[in-house]
Amino acid sequence: MKKDEIIELLKEQIKGLRDDNNRLLDQIDALIKEVSSLKEALLQKGESLSKQQRLTKGLAKLVSNTSEQQQAPQSAISEEERQKIEAEKADKRKARKNNGAKRDMHYEMEEEEHVVYPDDPDFDINKARLFTTVPRICVRYECVPMRFIKHVYKIHTYTQEGRLFEGKTPASAFLNSSYDGSFIAGLMELRYIQSLPVERIINYFESHGFTLKKPTAHKLIEKASSLFENLYKCIRQTALSDPYKAADETYYKILVPEKNSKGKGVRKGYLWVVVGINTRMIYLLYDDGSRSERVILNELG
Repeated sequence: MKKDEIIELLKEQIKGLRDDNNRLLDQIDALIKEVSSLKEALLQKGESLSKQQRLTKGLAKLVSNTSEQQQAPQSAISEEERQKIEAEKADKRKARKNNGAKRDMHYEMEEEEHVVYPDDPDFDINKARLFTTVPRICVRYECVPMRFIKHVYKIHTYTQEGRLFEGKTPASAFLNSSYDGSFIAGLMELRYIQSLPVERIINYFESHGFTLKKPTAHKLIEKASSLFENLYKCIRQTALSDPYKAADETYYKILVPEKNSKGKGVRKGYLWVVVGINTRMIYLLYDDGSRSERVILNELG
């Protein structure tokens, strides 16, 4: 092919591609308009649905509000009939027991089911038949106090074909520690969530059969607290990055070497609290108990 023929062929191809491109652009515009109309229809449907829900809710309030209901005119009744009606209502309340109060079923609890059969010596389940298909339900709530269990592991070691096989030592919370994660978690919960002093935690443990020395308790709390450092940093970053947050200070008693006029080594200090409204994260800031606004302003940047 000659040079001019090649140029003409390329021009025709370019023209065809441009036509295809324009046709695709038109299709895109049509699709955009269709999507926009669908979006507008959905928004209108959502608004009408919300309006209908508000109307339904308002009507439900009017129906449930006895003060808004028109009472049918009642004919006057005699004193004897009124006393009879009151007596019938009282009998119905007594029949319901507990003055009609509803019991809390505590569905959030761990639940165990027990099937109870008659224990009379004359009872034979093979000869008997069910009197009612639905069993009678009886509920009892049990409180299991804190329990401490000492697990002793006897770890065996074997040799086989020149190799040494040894049982694995169970994991512990800290190196060379006999306390597992559940023990540390219980200790930290009492200290930081229930805000119990270490002395009261030790007494609480001892009353449930475990003697914990005070230095050991302090050491375990110290080691576990160091693990919370990264968590504290994440909470700080999340709370401060919230575009809508609130901050305020609250006082707290802190331990100090110097004793006050009452002979106690405590004084009033202040904690700053930053709350992320959207993230619902709470960040606590302490700077030597200072209440100065520079503390929170420097933190907020």
